[in-house]
Amino acid sequence: MKKFLSVCLFAFILNAGFTQVIPNGNLESWDSIHSQFSSIYWRDPSFAGINWFGTLNSLAGLPAPMGPGPITVARTTDKYSGTYAAMLTSHPMALGTITIFVPGMLGTADLDNANVRAIIGKPCQSLGCNPLRFKGYYKYQPVGSDSCAIIAYVSKWNSGTHQRDVIAYGKMVQYSAVSTYTPFDVALTYYSADVPDSLSFLMVASAGINFVNFMGSQGNDGSTMFVDEVSLEYPSGIEQSLMPDVSIKVYPNPANDYVTFELGERVSNGMIEIFTVEGKLVRTCIMNDIKSTVRINGLASGTYYFNLREGKHLLNTGSFIVK
Repeated sequence: MKKFLSVCLFAFILNAGFTQVIPNGNLESWDSIHSQFSSIYWRDPSFAGINWFGTLNSLAGLPAPMGPGPITVARTTDKYSGTYAAMLTSHPMALGTITIFVPGMLGTADLDNANVRAIIGKPCQSLGCNPLRFKGYYKYQPVGSDSCAIIAYVSKWNSGTHQRDVIAYGKMVQYSAVSTYTPFDVALTYYSADVPDSLSFLMVASAGINFVNFMGSQGNDGSTMFVDEVSLEYPSGIEQSLMPDVSIKVYPNPANDYVTFELGERVSNGMIEIFTVEGKLVRTCIMNDIKSTVRINGLASGTYYFNLREGKHLLNTGSFIVK
């Protein structure tokens, strides 16, 4: 599957970028959630009903004898800025006759209680899926020899292998205590020119988390990580929509002489804007219909970004490759 990037794409990764705030990336908004089986409740970060930050807290809502599990992410006033931050704390959990280890984890993950696993990643097609870096602030209070980790990657579902192909990846592991809020900056290395469909970022209080076999995760009880003000960095001058209003397909990709944009629904006064990775506008196209084809002959080979606008309103973003 892996088609290694050309020199021009590696040059794109080294370009200066701009910061895109993740919805609720300042971790100020939290929902109170109650278990249907007991009086236990917990808080999870949420933004206008759309949750880009998942936790493993729903383990606390499992009924006996399988639960309840520990609450491993909590709201805290020990913050870098604003009013709140997130506190991630790892704990063991009695699961029937065995004990498993539950790392404090925050990120693009949803818990599958039935299969005791975490489902990682948020669908984004090619929308906001080409970040250069994952940034934020953190503190760490390890127990024993534990370590914390910060991970970011983009991927694409491979229908042939029925697995995800990793297109870009970055990771940071901290092995010792960090007593004051300190910036983290995880650069993503791109391995493929394929268009991703999923974006993932995770912060974990115990780096021994096992994503393949969640019950095999390792770490020490009480290891605690604090995180605040997380964001993604994209190429300079390129807007990214993390919550698109209108779906859009782009084909062929890679393209030669023409590229077709197909919308999920018709929009009024729609317009496609096409940019280079440096943010230079090179083509515009009026979208009066569901589908429109744009001539791209004369454009240099490489990656291009596009915006779908309705007047001044940004509806969707994405990218495609000219070969």
